[in-house]
Amino acid sequence: MTKHSATHSDITLPLLIEYVDALMPSLAIQNNTAAPNQSQHSKELLWAVQDKNTHSALTSALKSHMNNQDNRTATDDAQKSQISTVLELNQQQTTKRYALACFWLPTLSSELLQHYIPLIMRYRDLYAAHLLIALDNSIDLNAYGFTPFDILNEQSLDINNNIQVEQADSSYSSATPAKLWQFNLYDYKKLPNWLNADYWANPENWDKNRW
Repeated sequence: MTKHSATHSDITLPLLIEYVDALMPSLAIQNNTAAPNQSQHSKELLWAVQDKNTHSALTSALKSHMNNQDNRTATDDAQKSQISTVLELNQQQTTKRYALACFWLPTLSSELLQHYIPLIMRYRDLYAAHLLIALDNSIDLNAYGFTPFDILNEQSLDINNNIQVEQADSSYSSATPAKLWQFNLYDYKKLPNWLNADYWANPENWDKNRW
């Protein structure tokens, strides 16, 4: 999640689910380090989908994934996840914060996306420490601070073997590839030198000049 890639490969729903499953434990550790006193609900996962049909497809895919897992922790994390449509999220008021919000919107048109940009910005800035958005390949989110992300080149998580097994299961396949974008609140911008205490007040000039 911390690797910002300039390239991408097509993302499918089983591949994304496998990646999220592998990612969640590391997010819990990172979020606890950044905010030790955070509330329990900030460790949860939010899935946002386009409509009820996609909601049903994702629910079925998650159940299939859980049935294929021997890892109890992964199963518990999946059970704690919430699935909502973007319309539902847009209409409700929430102060809940998630470790990860994942928007699966591969068939959403560019015109409809503009309607939900304010919602995405709220989750980017307020309600999620990490944000993943899967969209049609023709849509570009660079202007909104997101970077394209290639899961298959991610070195921090070893998920390739599991991905091959999951994708071989025809009941767990997805015919809709998409481009994946990410935003990570904790590393989207490097700390500049002038914001580092070692550079304050020009310490190299102490005892040399009068201010």
